[in-house]
Amino acid sequence: MAGHHHHNETRELPDFPTEISFKAVYRFSPHQMETLKNALHEQGLSAVVESRPSSGGKFISYTVTAVFESEERLKAVCGLVAEIEGFMTMF
Repeated sequence: MAGHHHHNETRELPDFPTEISFKAVYRFSPHQMETLKNALHEQGLSAVVESRPSSGGKFISYTVTAVFESEERLKAVCGLVAEIEGFMTMF
């Protein structure tokens, strides 16, 4: 995807504010859900957080759904989520 950047390309971010869902995967540890919810709450987001442990129980994925007012807010929140202990990946 290097080089050309057209403003009318199909894969742009939608108009904000918009509801966005993303998944974050962590090594499982207790109190993670609380930590995650608190971080989101401190950002003023009323987010819905759903969790799903991996089959082996070592990892857990959280699906976060919230309305973001701007791309900056989204990036700030993703940054916070990535700082929580045990973080592996986000998509």
